[in-house]
Amino acid sequence: MSSISVASFNIQYSLGADNAYDIKRSIDVVRDADIICLQEIDRNWRRTKMADQFAEIQALLPDRYAVFGPWLDVDASTINPDGSVDNRRRQGGQMTISRYPIASSRVIHLPKLDTGPTMNMWSIFVESVVMTPISPVRVINLHLTDSSESSRIEEISFLIDQCTKATLEGGAWNGEAWDAESMEHWQLNDPAPPMPEAIILAGDFNAEPDSPVIERVVEAGYHDTWQPSGTFRPGVTFKTNPDQGTDSDMRIDYIFVSSHFDVIDSSIDESTGASDHQPVWARLKVNK
Repeated sequence: MSSISVASFNIQYSLGADNAYDIKRSIDVVRDADIICLQEIDRNWRRTKMADQFAEIQALLPDRYAVFGPWLDVDASTINPDGSVDNRRRQGGQMTISRYPIASSRVIHLPKLDTGPTMNMWSIFVESVVMTPISPVRVINLHLTDSSESSRIEEISFLIDQCTKATLEGGAWNGEAWDAESMEHWQLNDPAPPMPEAIILAGDFNAEPDSPVIERVVEAGYHDTWQPSGTFRPGVTFKTNPDQGTDSDMRIDYIFVSSHFDVIDSSIDESTGASDHQPVWARLKVNK
């Protein structure tokens, strides 16, 4: 394997430009990527008829590894006639899918302000350690708030700081137990997941290329894969949508990489109507 392909796509819980829900359509446009970062996955929402989209996507890609991280987790239970509780959680979140094993993953919540009457919800990033055949890489799947630029700046600053701290923290565990029986009890004799320095930072940033949010990402040493040669290509990842207050085409979805990668090529699928966003693609060479 000389390269890996990465796709990032906010699928808007499978709601397409035609106002129809179709999870298969959403997945078909990115299914060929080696690593897929999806945002806005529903579980037990009325709008998607209480579907478990994480399970549905796994069924559509049965040969892949996958993790799900909820930014929202609230009660969606019902009480049956016999008094028993059908315990369900209403969740929305991000899903990371990989051809290669995902050694570890975790969900980290980003700072949130109480914005009063303005709608605002928790935001997260999902960190996954993907064991590519060349070397382990850390995939950060994120969705920043759309509530305000100041909130996004706070979120991205926290995220970047956490990405740096993670290599000092190490992987999911370290060290050894005091005897062989304890090693097996805690399964510390399994391979310890690493915490690689190589990072792919992908998702819905809700910020345009000249924004302070993106400037912060670039200042931290991450490279925008959409401009690997420095040639300006505007691209569109969110098209004009007056219903959402958008009066111009925008680029707000990205794949950034640390200096451990070379960008071979990149693209934006501006033709699909599977969501209100467009999928972003990059082909990367991992430097050992």
